[in-house]
Amino acid sequence: MSNKIELTTFDAVEAAKDPAVQIELLNMAWEDGNSEAITHALSVIAKARGMSATAEEAGITRPALYKALSEKGNPSLSSLLGIMRALGVKADFHLA
Repeated sequence: MSNKIELTTFDAVEAAKDPAVQIELLNMAWEDGNSEAITHALSVIAKARGMSATAEEAGITRPALYKALSEKGNPSLSSLLGIMRALGVKADFHLA
């Protein structure tokens, strides 16, 4: 008797359709303090919610959104704030 295990590929975008996963993804990225991690988290969430709708709400074109949130992207602060606003992301800052 063989013990075969069937593996499935993890789909981050599918998982991020759950708002609780979105929050955890953003918290982990922010905790890292790494701009690439934060941009990646926003990208996954934007894809889960729909890139076209996110771009429209952010006030940028869909190609500009893809470019800003790509691995090589370096969004301006205004674009980043627009994307965060479109996704409903609010920052809660505390001084240590």
